Amino acid sequence: MQACEQLSLFSIVPQAARTAICCMDGECKAAAPAESWMADLVPGGEYAISIAGHTLVLKPVPGTPAGIQQGHEYYHYTIGPRLYAGTFVGRMQH
Repeated sequence: MQACEQLSLFSIVPQAARTAICCMDGECKAAAPAESWMADLVPGGEYAISIAGHTLVLKPVPGTPAGIQQGHEYYHYTIGPRLYAGTFVGRMQH
């Protein structure tokens, strides 16, 4: 099954990039809205960031950075006041 989406000139509204801050080391990454195929792979995924050339989709999670289990900070980010957990995604190149 192939997924398709319809676009119109009215749906192409540029959104400003946000800054995602890593809960492990405080490193900042530019976060862009997740594309539809990313949201299909990570339900609830709102943003995507690039880590060493790989896409990490960020999904909001409850809690605060202080409540993250030790050793799991590396895939948690904050954007504004919200906490996000990341999942790496990719797609096959033909």
